[in-house]
Amino acid sequence: MYTQIPVLSFLLFLSSVFSCQQNQDMILRSVPENVLQFKANPISSDTAKTTTSDIIFQSVDGGQTWQDVSDGLPKDLAIGPVFADSREVILASENALYHSSAAVEGPIWDKALVFGWDNAVAMEMSIAGIFYGRTGPYISSSPNGLFQNVSGTGLLSPVHNTLQEQMVRCVWETPDGTVFVGSRSGIFKSTDGTQSWKQVYAEAGVFSLVGEDSVMICGTDKGLLRSSDCGEHWNWVLTEDGPAFKTGFMGGRFVTVTEGATEWKEHPANRLRVSADAGKTWQRMDKSLSSAQFLKNKVPIQSINDIKQAGKYLFCSCDAGIFRSADWGKSWEPVFAKNGMEKLQLAVSGNVIYAVKVSGC
Repeated sequence: MYTQIPVLSFLLFLSSVFSCQQNQDMILRSVPENVLQFKANPISSDTAKTTTSDIIFQSVDGGQTWQDVSDGLPKDLAIGPVFADSREVILASENALYHSSAAVEGPIWDKALVFGWDNAVAMEMSIAGIFYGRTGPYISSSPNGLFQNVSGTGLLSPVHNTLQEQMVRCVWETPDGTVFVGSRSGIFKSTDGTQSWKQVYAEAGVFSLVGEDSVMICGTDKGLLRSSDCGEHWNWVLTEDGPAFKTGFMGGRFVTVTEGATEWKEHPANRLRVSADAGKTWQRMDKSLSSAQFLKNKVPIQSINDIKQAGKYLFCSCDAGIFRSADWGKSWEPVFAKNGMEKLQLAVSGNVIYAVKVSGC
């Protein structure tokens, strides 16, 4: 299993890099065209005085109890992508990032805006995703493309210049530096530090990518793809569930959330599946999630939004709340009631799990 590294430690440089206009001008004169620049902005004192709630929750005891750790964020903040690793928790909203050290007991949020390289006007940059990178995080922007932090500078360098598709939905980087991106037009692969790209699959739109050793699993709008040769060739391994939106690797197994079985038209339901044989076969983990159903127009619906592992537990986010399993889906117990909130996305830092109210998909 790949080990994630800190993704936004570069933001800490900001107080020194932007300490004076002279240093700023020197940096800007040396910035290549199309490179984006992060600028830190402490959350205003007026905002800090305002108590914010119901945006992000934290559990440090395996889901037994949850603390609202939204204070310090703007009220009514619309969150999109969420990311966490062993040191950072990152929330993306429109053209801004909010992040906190994961080491503190309760997150202390600060803000970094994305500016155009001339640093004059905030760039129209809708952040579509934040993904792990060995030397810094990848940030996907719609419709601007894919960028990566320039280590030690706080700059985001475009890595999409030779990429045919700039609407990137997911990124996966291997330990040896091979980078895969998934988009609506398929899968692209780079083995030279994103200088050039080769399309390795073009028969389906891609939602998610994950890998372990030489095996990769890809969630698409038609089902699950599998590659056993580091992404060079792909074969279907699961199509009967329809589109596969999320994939992950946890506890030595691949997992996925799919659209669900068409024969359940009278009772629509996502499916949650797991593979213990490197993605060759897939078994259901959702049969005991019946208590997660809710009614829409008097019809029971089971909607699974996310799946993560923290410590010895799996956590599943449904439209009814968050459920926990200690036996790989044989049984689930409710640990967090959603109480009518929007979708909850999960993020994990060590044994700490976060539940974040997100907007959209």
